[in-house]
Amino acid sequence: MRRIGHLVPSPSIGVERWSGQICRSVAIEAAHPVARTALPDVLCGPAIAPSQSGELTRSAALLADAGVDAVVWSGSSSDLHGVAHGRAVARRIEEVAGVPASTVTLGQLGLLARRGLTSLALVSPGSGQVAGRLADTYLAAGFTVVSVTALGLATAREAAELPVSRLRRMLAGADAPDAQCLVVTGTELPVAPVAALLERELGKPVYDGARVAIRTGLDLLGLAVDAPEWGELFSVQRHAGVCCDH
Repeated sequence: MRRIGHLVPSPSIGVERWSGQICRSVAIEAAHPVARTALPDVLCGPAIAPSQSGELTRSAALLADAGVDAVVWSGSSSDLHGVAHGRAVARRIEEVAGVPASTVTLGQLGLLARRGLTSLALVSPGSGQVAGRLADTYLAAGFTVVSVTALGLATAREAAELPVSRLRRMLAGADAPDAQCLVVTGTELPVAPVAALLERELGKPVYDGARVAIRTGLDLLGLAVDAPEWGELFSVQRHAGVCCDH
């Protein structure tokens, strides 16, 4: 059995919430163990602080003990601190676990690049200040950020419990005509149930952190999920199978 491990901040539930459902078609091949870490969702960057290195090592070692074949850091730290920080996190996990690793942000940037998407409408569940820092990461990576929307949600729980009908309206309102896709940062917002419908309404892909983290893990192992009901991310038969760090 091949296993994709997800390393998640302590309060996070987003990736766990959807991974089993989305990956049901490859359930025999891919299990999804999760290691919870006492690290905050936002690590101190751009380098990994010594006080956090031990906890990152401990959590990666737990996933290694579970026999994972790839690991995805499913926190938003590299969103805020840029690609260099995300790569430092991924490399540390690889050193400890001995398997390919990536982060949700590296996975997102890799997906956009491989699909030739250069402009995006950015949505952040948090504050305007956080949204601005997220936009800087995408700008520094060479993408055009057409619009930035901050939903102003205070906690991960508030984001996770947002009614999907309300979220759908909020995301539709955050779209910009010149954007080739909608990028929703973070892993807690329940985008998964409405992604396919929203994509049909907007006529463009919608990428959120939880589904991108799942897709990134699949890509690291070259696994495919044919589940278009979960959106365009899972309607492509052939996955790239590349490490998003390179």
